[in-house]
Amino acid sequence: MAVGYRCEPAASSMGRTSEVSGFRRPLYWIGAGFFFLLAMLGVVVPGVPTTPFLLLMCYFLIRVSPALHSRALRWPVVGEPLRVWHQQRGVRVHVKCLAIAMVAIFVGATLVLSALAAFAKVVVASAAVYGVYVVVRLPTATGLQD
Repeated sequence: MAVGYRCEPAASSMGRTSEVSGFRRPLYWIGAGFFFLLAMLGVVVPGVPTTPFLLLMCYFLIRVSPALHSRALRWPVVGEPLRVWHQQRGVRVHVKCLAIAMVAIFVGATLVLSALAAFAKVVVASAAVYGVYVVVRLPTATGLQD
């Protein structure tokens, strides 16, 4: 199974972004808000991913508010990785390395320092291994200095 997240406009045959309307519009706003909240949770809670949720937020946001989507691409911390994904469908090598290092540090500390039951530690370690697998499988952005 290929792993990939897209943050792209829905292109019509004319190359324009297709915006949703009708009953789907409020659902897309809810989706954008929900994934934004999950991404912000991922910023402060180790082990919860941030980037996939931001990419899903982009998917919904560009269809209901291209202007707000453009602002998201200019955010100081997460805007650059979102722009790279949007333009090149990949993640910079240093972002992958940072993600893997953070998983190793936080999950390693959790496994060593916590009083979790052995089964819980296996679940945490398994989730971490899967998360690293997903990060490694993401396409790598080319043509950018790391």
